[in-house]
Amino acid sequence: MIVMIVDTGNFEFVGLGRDEAEATQALLSRWEQHCSNVPQADQGYMQELITEGSAQIMELEPGSAVIYGLDG
Repeated sequence: MIVMIVDTGNFEFVGLGRDEAEATQALLSRWEQHCSNVPQADQGYMQELITEGSAQIMELEPGSAVIYGLDG
């Protein structure tokens, strides 16, 4: 599984997917939901962060773990 973490400065969003595309889509879907709840949020900001390489991406096998912030 791919874990993708994006820090927006206010929140950390975590996407999970079988591959990077699915994890990205999970983040974008959750960001869309966030934007509907927070009208002042920039709808394109999550895609911008992902595109510019701000996402931490980790591949995890079942039964594995990471120490977030240290493995990043």
